[in-house]
Amino acid sequence: MEVNALFRTDDRDATIQLQQLAGLPSLSSVSLLDSSCPTLFLNALGTQLTGLHLDASYREVQPGTQTPTPAWLATLQHTARFTALQSLTISCVTSEELGTVAPAVRQLRRLHLNGPLPDVDGDAVVERLLNLPHLTSLRWDSGHVHTPFQRMALQRSHASSPCRWKELLFGFVTPHQLARLPLHSLTSPVSWQYLVVDERSSVAEVQAAADNATRRCPAGWLWRSEGAAGSGMWPSVLLARPTRGDMVTWFTRGAGEGDTPAALLRALQPLLAGPGLTQLGVAGLAWDVELVRVLGQVWPRTCTGLGLARGSLSLPACLHLAASISWVQALHLIDMALHPQGVMAYVAAAAGRVQGTGVGPALTSVCVVRPVRPEDRSEEAWREAWEEVRQAVESMSVGVEVELHW
Repeated sequence: MEVNALFRTDDRDATIQLQQLAGLPSLSSVSLLDSSCPTLFLNALGTQLTGLHLDASYREVQPGTQTPTPAWLATLQHTARFTALQSLTISCVTSEELGTVAPAVRQLRRLHLNGPLPDVDGDAVVERLLNLPHLTSLRWDSGHVHTPFQRMALQRSHASSPCRWKELLFGFVTPHQLARLPLHSLTSPVSWQYLVVDERSSVAEVQAAADNATRRCPAGWLWRSEGAAGSGMWPSVLLARPTRGDMVTWFTRGAGEGDTPAALLRALQPLLAGPGLTQLGVAGLAWDVELVRVLGQVWPRTCTGLGLARGSLSLPACLHLAASISWVQALHLIDMALHPQGVMAYVAAAAGRVQGTGVGPALTSVCVVRPVRPEDRSEEAWREAWEEVRQAVESMSVGVEVELHW
């Protein structure tokens, strides 16, 4: 029997009821969601439990520090009792915290680490995971698309280390991590949803990641989508800003002088050729004509959905986008700084390219979400300008729909 529990700190009645459930001999798996630690319930659970799944919010630290709270330490101590566990979901942990729950992970076959990364010794964590004798499936979700990314740094490569992993899934992964983790034992494709290129990334590092995924992983690699089109959950390349910054501070360079956005995009081409990739987002760039031209060179023709997010798009770049990636059917522009006439120019260029051929443009829809408003434009005038463009495109009768979402 499996129990899924949503705890609240003041939900005493539910805690009492679940304490009664905890003693049932048939109870095999428990999922605890969105709450502080229900230590009484964990303490009442029998040690025969084979599945324990804790929400990412369970790992709490003292304000302004990396020091775990007593509640989290108590959760680890209780978790260590469950020596029959085969499946565990737990917040991203330090090597020391993995040591605390060592008795519970000896039989572990599936491990899901989620939530923000603590300040960890990445090599020590990986070594502990490689030493788990039965672990074959590892999922590592270490960030969120709307929060600053935290990297787990590896000081040395583990790509050739003995490994029993058969399945390795990431929510967020950097080229740094992808190049240094062992992929040689996998029997299913290594997969991720977001590939994060930050100011510490280099062209050499991206090339090493592509080499490890495309040549050393017998099962190959896969971009994973876990949301509907237009939901912001497309597979994405995130070019992370070096600081939190504001919405007009975009990625300009990686680790070295030559590690420009254009050079990094070129290095990513092997990874963009992943099977089944039909829609992909790129976030964090100021798009000019040169960068759009590079995108057209590396963008796979099988990928007909393009999302540009949290960046800027110049008017000339809009025109060049229609020519460089003529096979795009759906364009999504999310939190982008661009002029409304840029969308008009893009649609007109896409339609004009095939004028007189009897063949309609590949483009069918442009979705604009929260366009960044210039400081010299009022909210009302900004919305009116976008609405005029939407109506103008509709009157063109070229089969392209423009959606606006504020």
